[in-house]
Amino acid sequence: MPHIPVIYSDLYLTEYDTVDCENSYRVAGVHPAIAEIAEFIEPEPATVDDLLLCHSPALIESVKGDQQVFRIASLAAGGAIKAATIALERPSFGLIRPPGHHAGVNFNGGFCFFNNIAIALRRLASSGLARKALIVDIDLHYGNGTFDIFKDDPNVVFVNISARSREDFFRQLDKALSQAKDFDIVACSAGFDTYIHDWGQLLLTSDFKAIGTRLASSHERVFSVLEGGYYLTDLGKNVRAYLDGFLEACS
Repeated sequence: MPHIPVIYSDLYLTEYDTVDCENSYRVAGVHPAIAEIAEFIEPEPATVDDLLLCHSPALIESVKGDQQVFRIASLAAGGAIKAATIALERPSFGLIRPPGHHAGVNFNGGFCFFNNIAIALRRLASSGLARKALIVDIDLHYGNGTFDIFKDDPNVVFVNISARSREDFFRQLDKALSQAKDFDIVACSAGFDTYIHDWGQLLLTSDFKAIGTRLASSHERVFSVLEGGYYLTDLGKNVRAYLDGFLEACS
């Protein structure tokens, strides 16, 4: 059976000061659901220099005010960097927390502290490994932090999928991915709160598999990191379907 690289650490199970719904059970429930197809890889924390690629010193210092949060948030950013680096060779997924797409240059919120996917892409760009990037955000909520970081960057295109029907969701996704070949890498902020039983009340489990297939078919270099997803009963099943889509497209 083929496997997909999944960045994960038991430290992501750490409980820290955040809202009740963004808890360790999110990753704890996904881990066994994908174990059969995952090649689990340990991350290293992002350095302060990595964080400064996207965030102001003041924002970083504010997170440092809670050392436990800073430790786990830095490890989440490091997990995204690892996923992005692996994606230069094969698709990967970051089973990380806390999420990141609501963290901008000078602000954070929405359960996010640092912008994981943005830091990863800036790290690749600063290393000369991938300069042009397409970011597709499939989370229920707008990735305002990602937009803030890249709004003046001509090398990065950010597309936030916001739809009221399944048909419109895939129409927007296909339109975004139609330009994928123009970029060096494709990144996905993979939120699963668009699920029919989650806050978004929109997508089916089979839809997440279709999303994974479309992403993996769009470009040779693709990585995803976990953002939202709070219906714990089915979160593992939905992430598994998403990764099955990647494996099907790459087989």
